[in-house]
Amino acid sequence: MQRITVAILLVLLVASGLAVIFSKHNSRLVFIEIQKTEQDLDRLEIRWERLTLEERMLSEHNRVEKIARKKMQLKELDRKAIVYIRL
Repeated sequence: MQRITVAILLVLLVASGLAVIFSKHNSRLVFIEIQKTEQDLDRLEIRWERLTLEERMLSEHNRVEKIARKKMQLKELDRKAIVYIRL
């Protein structure tokens, strides 16, 4: 009877040890996944900030006007040159 009890306790001890190992391994895998996700989030936040800044720069009125004048040879009209047509 005592041998059976010792054998059962030994089996339970080994099973408990294996459960601890399995649990620790899973928690490490989850931690690694969390770290990767946080790194991805950091990269995406940096990219978002850069894109927002680039959008602001590209949409500045002065910049658009300079490009229009330079590349398309657009000129500001003189008020006297404007002709209004009644419909």
